[in-house]
Amino acid sequence: MVGTRGIERLVGRQAVRWGVLSLAGVLVCACCGCTRRGSESSAIRREYAKGKYEEAIALCDRAVRNNSASGEVYYYYGLSLLAEGRDLEAFKRLEEAVSADSALAADASGELVGRAMDSIARGMTHRATQLVREAVDLDAGLKIGPLGYLVADSYYEDKKWEDAASGYARALREYPDTSAAERGYFNLAACQTTGGDSTAAIETLETQLSRFPRGPLASQAKWGLSDLLYSRARSEFDRGNYDVSAGLVNRMPRWAEDTALVQQARFLLGECYERKGDFAKAYEVFKTIVEDNPGGSGRMVERARAKMNAFHDAGLR
Repeated sequence: MVGTRGIERLVGRQAVRWGVLSLAGVLVCACCGCTRRGSESSAIRREYAKGKYEEAIALCDRAVRNNSASGEVYYYYGLSLLAEGRDLEAFKRLEEAVSADSALAADASGELVGRAMDSIARGMTHRATQLVREAVDLDAGLKIGPLGYLVADSYYEDKKWEDAASGYARALREYPDTSAAERGYFNLAACQTTGGDSTAAIETLETQLSRFPRGPLASQAKWGLSDLLYSRARSEFDRGNYDVSAGLVNRMPRWAEDTALVQQARFLLGECYERKGDFAKAYEVFKTIVEDNPGGSGRMVERARAKMNAFHDAGLR
């Protein structure tokens, strides 16, 4: 008959024995799980390498449903979906791959850029744009050269002004020697204007015109730049900064044709000189407005004549 202490010792020995067995069971299960995951990954890689993408997708899907999918499984899941033209689904799986294993970001983004280049060669620009944009989302430090303009354009079309501005600035910095740069400058200025940074927009348009003075967007850039400069000049004039205002007007592009905006700018320049007490310069500016419009009776012409008459009557001319 076993006493109380004997029972306690027996129970203790049994408990230790069962504890060891339980730990061994956990280790065996864990090893089996690792082996199973490794086997799944190997099978998926083999099917992908053979070009059997549907089979690879089925294996990946099973691994996901069994909660045994590793980052590598999600990676090949995404690549297989890309190969089948199921891009949106592929992007989701590649994002899951990078989330599970950040070391996969470079490989995933590289695969996307490679497919983007192939899509461009096939004339599939829209697909190429989406592929490169996803690549940049996965790897922010990715160098994509001229493809950066495609990414920026896609953000611009989506009215994501900050992302577009950042994309254009980066593309222009990394790859400025391309015809795409003219459109890049023009759209960057539009993003900056929308964001309320007229100073940056003015500088961007001036850079565009200095680099592409006869480009297809030069005329539009001149109009946009003139409008921005005039608005800034008007604001500076209202604040009493006449030298600054005059300087902004003098930075406006020169036009072969006469326009209402040019007349307004010239009149503002004349007023700047008038407020500074330089009546001779002011008179010459007002005179130019009148002489450039012989027989004209527009509002600015009439105001310029009135200024000239007032100078004569005051003995300032």
